[in-house]
Amino acid sequence: MTKSPVAVRLVGETSARLWGLDLAEWQRRSWTKAGAGKVGTGDGRLLAGMEWVLSPALQRTLLATPGAALLANDSSGPNQRLTALHLPEGIPTDRFAGLIGQTVADTEALREAGLNPGDINDFADPYDEALRKREGPYALSLTQTPVSDVERILFKGSYKGVTDLVTKYAWPIPAFHVTRFAAWLHLSPNMVTTASLGFVCLAFWFFWIGAWLPGIVAAWAMTFLDTVDGKLARTTMTYSAWGNIYDHGIDLIHPPFWYWAMFHGLTLEPAGLPEGLLLTSLIVILAFYVLNRVEEGIFIRQFGFHIHVWRPIDSRVREITARRNPNMLIFMLAVLLGHPAWGFVAIAAWTIICLVFHGVRLVQALALPDKPVSWMEG
Repeated sequence: MTKSPVAVRLVGETSARLWGLDLAEWQRRSWTKAGAGKVGTGDGRLLAGMEWVLSPALQRTLLATPGAALLANDSSGPNQRLTALHLPEGIPTDRFAGLIGQTVADTEALREAGLNPGDINDFADPYDEALRKREGPYALSLTQTPVSDVERILFKGSYKGVTDLVTKYAWPIPAFHVTRFAAWLHLSPNMVTTASLGFVCLAFWFFWIGAWLPGIVAAWAMTFLDTVDGKLARTTMTYSAWGNIYDHGIDLIHPPFWYWAMFHGLTLEPAGLPEGLLLTSLIVILAFYVLNRVEEGIFIRQFGFHIHVWRPIDSRVREITARRNPNMLIFMLAVLLGHPAWGFVAIAAWTIICLVFHGVRLVQALALPDKPVSWMEG
């Protein structure tokens, strides 16, 4: 018989807001996304302090662990505060509701009541497979930590750990402020994704007519919004299956069209390259783009995780591998140097190198006697 999702009772009150939302609404969305049933101030077997913002991994563990009593450090003293409590069946909730948020000097009293007290490291795995990173769990009190600091931590937590160098190093600071502004305006992630789709089309047109600098600006605007929509979805707890398909579908489909448009734009004037080199480069880029995705798909089907998080070298290479953003950096540099055609050829050459590297890594993984595991799981 399938168990019903655990109901969560939010204890306490606060006027704080997160990402443009009343805290009670943000907590409702957060706990619901973590797998909770009904969330509110009524009945619930899991008691959670309204003021406490918990990492998703921590929430999932608490929901799945009857008897768990989460203790978090109290900045005002040496003792810990009772943050959340998953009461087993048969224990009256009102008996413990008043303890949420209070300091606990004696954990033995909790154990004698049949509970299992522990801190954040006792109840959460630091490895986040979905976001491909290791990150310590957190329990943040909005009465002790400024809202802006909590939002920065939540934003950082929404970021993939293994991604390209532009997304990882150039976009985080501006994306944080744009995401906050979008949340304040109550924009949906799909609205931002639709705006990014507009820039996809705009960049295609500029590349098609050989207007390289406007095309590059439009392309970077698209990639920036591609970062913002996902972060907005995760920080406001509005991500959905359709949003994921919409966003990642655009990500998957548009790069070949950009490369085709670049090729067409380059043919509008003499490129000064050997005859057929541009066409050969286009064929290589498009064919190897598909083959690279096939390599990644084979690895995932065989081993259950991304090739880019197998070993540290794979994670480092992911920052510069022949995906859209690193390729755009190559092309932009060539345009600024006055040689866009050679930039297109360089993308083709880099695509070949990356395909060979990932192909070798796939063969090495398949040849192992035991199933490989990600270095982040250790």
